[in-house]
Amino acid sequence: MPIARIEPNANAFTFSFDPKILEEIQDSYNLVLVPALNTPEHNAVFAGGKQRAADIGVSDQQYFYTSYGEEPLFWVSNNNQTTYDQFKRFFNGLNIAENVKELVDFESDIRVYCGFFVVGNRAEKPYWHMDYAPGANAYTLITPLFDLDPGHGNLIFKDQNDGTRTYDYKLGEGIMLGDHFLHSTQPYDQTAETRVLLSITFGSDKLDHWEALKQTVGGQSKFSVLPCGHQMGTCQCLEDMGKKFEVPEHFDEKMSRNALCPCGSGKRFKNCHGKI
Repeated sequence: MPIARIEPNANAFTFSFDPKILEEIQDSYNLVLVPALNTPEHNAVFAGGKQRAADIGVSDQQYFYTSYGEEPLFWVSNNNQTTYDQFKRFFNGLNIAENVKELVDFESDIRVYCGFFVVGNRAEKPYWHMDYAPGANAYTLITPLFDLDPGHGNLIFKDQNDGTRTYDYKLGEGIMLGDHFLHSTQPYDQTAETRVLLSITFGSDKLDHWEALKQTVGGQSKFSVLPCGHQMGTCQCLEDMGKKFEVPEHFDEKMSRNALCPCGSGKRFKNCHGKI
């Protein structure tokens, strides 16, 4: 599958794919998450105003959601092997791994770290950010899970002249964002239809890059896969490297206290570096 740089010198690429490969994940979202998020227990996540986080799902279809601070925007991430494998099958179906190998330092293969949905129905202002620290050797894939409402916000980003440009999301087209790429959700007013984006983080299989990677992948989900291929918190690979990991300061404000601590200990943030 060919990829195309979004503009000269930008570390972001677009590619097209057959939307039919979305069907498995679309079914999971419709059958598991839509009914759950519409219950009184969970529908407050759309209101914003406070940090929210909880497990959600049925049977072996397990997910975990956490809000972006107090904003009405939240991530629903894979929370067991079954849901992780769904995202991984979608990624494999894109056939872009060979293209990614030309962009990152890797040993054997491209590793899928985590999959999640980005869900919301409005964005009041832009939050400019870069997904990765320099040298992370990783990318974030974003694509609409369903056709977007005309009122939904797209992606805005800074070009090489610091101008603001817009990338319009399209069903059957994905964008992958790497380090040094400054971007945000385009602000948009509240819509009747929920905007649902599918997102996957992936990249190097070398633990040498963990110091940069951990700032994103380390606090992204309760269920993430390390570059070594093991579920975070289930192996000794990081310890065997003899590295000491410190938690980036920005995680204190944004991450759920029930999420795994980004230091790589395998403990929940509230029981590790998030202790008060």
